[in-house]
Amino acid sequence: MMEIIQSKHWVEWLITICKFGFAFVPVIFILLLIPLERRGAGFIQDRQGPNRSYFKIPYFGRIRLFGWVQNACDGLKLFFKENYSPSGVNKFIFSIAPAIPFAIVLISPCVIPWFAPMVFTMGDEVIRISGQTVDTEVGILLLFGLSSLSAFGAVLAGWASKSKYSLLGGLRTSAMTISYEVCLGLSIMGILLLVGSFRIDEIIAWQEANVWGIVAQPVAFFCFLIAMIAETGRAPFDVAEGEPELVAGFHTEYGAMQFGLFYMGEYSHIGINSILVACLFLGGYSVPFVTTETIQSNIGISLAVLCGIFVVAILAFLHLLYRYARWYKKSAASNKQVILREYSLYKILGWAAVVVFAVAGVASALFFHPQFTVIDGQPVYGIGVALGTALIHILVLLVKAIFFCWIWIWVRWTLPRFRYDHVMNLGWKVILNIALVNLVLTALIAKLLGGI
Repeated sequence: MMEIIQSKHWVEWLITICKFGFAFVPVIFILLLIPLERRGAGFIQDRQGPNRSYFKIPYFGRIRLFGWVQNACDGLKLFFKENYSPSGVNKFIFSIAPAIPFAIVLISPCVIPWFAPMVFTMGDEVIRISGQTVDTEVGILLLFGLSSLSAFGAVLAGWASKSKYSLLGGLRTSAMTISYEVCLGLSIMGILLLVGSFRIDEIIAWQEANVWGIVAQPVAFFCFLIAMIAETGRAPFDVAEGEPELVAGFHTEYGAMQFGLFYMGEYSHIGINSILVACLFLGGYSVPFVTTETIQSNIGISLAVLCGIFVVAILAFLHLLYRYARWYKKSAASNKQVILREYSLYKILGWAAVVVFAVAGVASALFFHPQFTVIDGQPVYGIGVALGTALIHILVLLVKAIFFCWIWIWVRWTLPRFRYDHVMNLGWKVILNIALVNLVLTALIAKLLGGI
C-alpha cells in the first residue's frame, strides 16, 4: 500500500508540474502568429509575403519553410541589435516597461482550463487533477485583472520616454483600456448570469451540458469580440500607435529587443484572448456533439478519429503542394528548380507523417480498450485514458483559438484605422449600451424561465 501511495503522489506531482508548461503557450502562439499574419497579409493583399531567407541542406538545397526562416532572421536581428535609451529618460522605468506586457502574458495561462478535470485510478487510489494550473473560484476575474495590468507597460513607456508622441500614445492606451475593460466585463455578465459561477471550467461544463455561449449569448459574443480587439490595441483600434499622428505611439523611442518585447506581448495577448473567447463562447475544450464521458468510454476510437483528422489535414497540404509543383513545372520562373527541390522534402515529410498517424490511428482503434472501475456509480479509468482525453481537449481548444487568431488578422488587414474620438464613441456610446441592454434582457428571460 505504501508503494501505491508513493506512486500516486509522484504521478500527481509530475502532472501538476507539467501544467506549468502551459505558461509558454503564448510563446508558441508568437511563433505561429507572426508568420501567419505576414503570410495572411500577403494573401489578402495579393502578394507573396516573406519568402527569401533560407538555410541549405544537402540535395534539397534552399529550405525557406514558407517564410518561417525569414521571421526567425527578423527575430535574431532584433535580439542582437544594440539597446539604447534617449538622453533624459528615466532609465529604470524605460527599461522595465517593455517587460510588463510580456510578463503578464506568461502569468495569464494559469487560470485557463486546458482540459476537463482528470480523474483516474492508481492502484486503489483515485486521483483528481484540475485542468487549470491555479484552481481558483474567481478565474475570469483574476484573468481580467491580470490582463488589465499590461496597460501599465504602455503607459510607463510613454511617460518615461520624455517624448510628446510617446506620452500621447500612453494616454490613449490608458483611456482605451479603461473604456473597453468596462465593455468586456458587461459583455460576459450575461453568460456568467446563466452559469452562476466565475470559474472558467464551470462555464465550459455548462456549455457542454447545454449550448455554446455564442448561441445562448450572440449579442454578448460580438460585443466581447469587438471590445477584445480594441483592448488588445489591434487595427482598426491601434490609435495608440497611429503612425500618421504619433510616429509609432508609446514605443517610438524603443528599438532592438525592447521593441521586440512590445511586439511579442501584442501577439501573446492575441493568443490568450483567442483562447478566452473560445472558452467563454465556443465551448472551450469540449468537442462538438460529444461529451467527455463519451470520449473516455471510447478513447481508442477517439484517438483514431484524431489521427484521421491529422491525416486529412496533411493530405490537404500535400494536395496544395502537388498543385503548386505542377504550376511551377509549367512556368518560366527562374528559380523553379530550387522550389521544386524544396517541395520534394515537404512531400517526403508529409507522406511519412501520413503513414505514422494512419498506423497510430489503426493501432488505437484496435488495441486501446482500457478497463474501468465503478466509483459512486461512475466509471473511472486509468491514467492512459485521462492523458488521452486531456490531449484531445488541449488540441480542440487550440484549434478554436487559432480560428479566432485568424479573425484578428483578417480584421486588421481589412478595415482602415478608426479615428480616436470614433473609437471612444464606439466604446462608451454603442458597445456599452448594447451590453447593458443585453444583460437586462438576459436577466429577465432567465428569471421568467426559472434559471435564476
